[in-house]
Amino acid sequence: MATTYSDAPRGEGWYHVALGLGSGVFIASQGLPQPWASLIAVAFILVMPAFIAWWRRTHGWWVSGYTGGATRWVTALMLVALVATGFWSYLSTDIWSSIDAGLTACIAVTASGFIWMRVWRRRLRTQEAM
Repeated sequence: MATTYSDAPRGEGWYHVALGLGSGVFIASQGLPQPWASLIAVAFILVMPAFIAWWRRTHGWWVSGYTGGATRWVTALMLVALVATGFWSYLSTDIWSSIDAGLTACIAVTASGFIWMRVWRRRLRTQEAM
């Protein structure tokens, strides 16, 4: 468990990778026929509390992605990427385009997670120094 908010517990990076993979599968699934697209969407939504529970158990705290400051911009860019890739996948005429959209979403969410934590921790260190 982290001793302070600025500590990075071992294995934290796997959270970002797992969330990126889950998001990528969710986005790619939008190109699948029904009921598969809906089933995968529901499964993704149901798994999200497990992600949050793991984070709380390993870190001892939870921070919403919608905090103020520079992290807001990281979150906004990630959401734009998710919406864009979601539409791309949904409107695709073949499954391979949906898979490309899912891969793009996976990379965007994973990278955003690492960037978000770096920006947030930098803000904490700046506030502690004051």
